[in-house]
Amino acid sequence: MDKLTKNDLHFVVSRLPKDIKSLLTKYPELMIAGGFIRATIAGERVSDIDLFGKDKKALKSVAQEIALKRKGRVHETDNAITVLAPPRTPLQFITRWLYTDPVALVKSFDYTICQAVIAFRNEKWISQCSSMFYPDLAARRLNYTSPVRNEDAGGSILRMRKFVSKGYTIQADSMAKVIARLVSNIDFNKAATEEEIAIIVVSLLREVDPLVIIDGLEMVDEHEIKE
Repeated sequence: MDKLTKNDLHFVVSRLPKDIKSLLTKYPELMIAGGFIRATIAGERVSDIDLFGKDKKALKSVAQEIALKRKGRVHETDNAITVLAPPRTPLQFITRWLYTDPVALVKSFDYTICQAVIAFRNEKWISQCSSMFYPDLAARRLNYTSPVRNEDAGGSILRMRKFVSKGYTIQADSMAKVIARLVSNIDFNKAATEEEIAIIVVSLLREVDPLVIIDGLEMVDEHEIKE
């Protein structure tokens, strides 16, 4: 397990919206992980900010607090509580997976390019990332981690498609592992033909990101670099 470089940690923190920085300093149990960190370091467009914590009730309370301040609305699914206040960057308080330990949170991600976490602990900003975070991000390579977690069987395939559309590549061994996770959830007793198998596969390819099913979002890049 590694850490973000000092410069990258400072850069990621500097690109957080002001109200989110205040939120993390107020609630040290909160952590930001995944896409925001990857996109910021890679120079990609940020689509949302994922926040993690240890308790669903506490996360919902914080989500309602920031929604009130942003004069936005809250959209809740089985996976996350999303705060929407266009054109502000959407916030997703992830409730499907709960964590207190940054290292455990890092290990939960299915691709190494998402295995990075920042938090405000003991009056300072801290970070954790996998040892392959930087090499795979530099190569724009998808390295599947086969995480042990409760997830939809087709979730990693859908994320793979998203990343490939952004110019990332995936090697055969990682792609095979992603496909294997999907196939392992097919009940072949219920499917005898290719068409029947295809119907089951489609049912497993469920989109779990609430932002994908909410129409009419127009967002701006609100990264704020402070001197």
